[in-house]
Amino acid sequence: MKKSNKPLVSLLIGLALAVSVPVMVQADDLTDKCDHCHGKNGNSEDDKVPSIAGFSSAVIEDAMAAYKDEERPADKYKPKDGEETDMIAIAKKLSDDDVKKAAAHYAQQKFIPHKQSFDAALAKKGAKVHKKRCEKCHSDNGSNAEDDAAILAGQWKGYLKRQFDLIVSGERDVPKKMRKKIKKLKDGDVEALIEFYASQQ
Repeated sequence: MKKSNKPLVSLLIGLALAVSVPVMVQADDLTDKCDHCHGKNGNSEDDKVPSIAGFSSAVIEDAMAAYKDEERPADKYKPKDGEETDMIAIAKKLSDDDVKKAAAHYAQQKFIPHKQSFDAALAKKGAKVHKKRCEKCHSDNGSNAEDDAAILAGQWKGYLKRQFDLIVSGERDVPKKMRKKIKKLKDGDVEALIEFYASQQ
C-alpha cells in the first residue's frame, strides 16, 4: 500500500504560513502609515493629497523612484495627529521591496472619485481639451489605470491644480510627449481640464 504524503503536505503548508504571515503584517504596517496621509486604502480625504487607490503598480513605483532621486518636487504636509514630512523624505526611508509591496497593495484597491463642486461650463470645455490633448495616454476620461498613468478623473481639484502648476512651470519633469502636449495648451485650458476631471464623479 502506498504511503500517505499527508504529513509532508501539512509540514509544507505550515512552513508556507510561517513565512507568509510576517510578510503580510509588515505590508499592513507600511500601508497603514501611507493611509495616514492618503486616506483609508488610498482614498484621500484632503484635497492637498492625492488618492492613490487603484493606481497601477508601475505608476506608484515610478513616482517613488522620482521622489527618492529628488527628481520630483514634494510639498511639506502635516496630517492630523502627525508630524510634518514630505514624499522625498518618506521615499528615501523605504527599500525597493517596501515600495513594491505598497504599490501592489494600492493597485488592488478601488479608486473612489471625489464628490466636489465644479464649473459645468468649464468642464464642458475641458472635455474637448482632454479628448484632443490627453485621451491618448489618459483614456476613459482619465480613469483607466491600465494606461499606467495617474488616475485623473475624480481626483481632488486642489491636488490637480498644484501638479499642473508644477508641470507648466517646468518644476516637475514629465515625459517628452506630455511636455509637447502641455506646450500646446491655450490660456484657460488647464483650468478647464481641472474642472473636467473634477466633474467625473
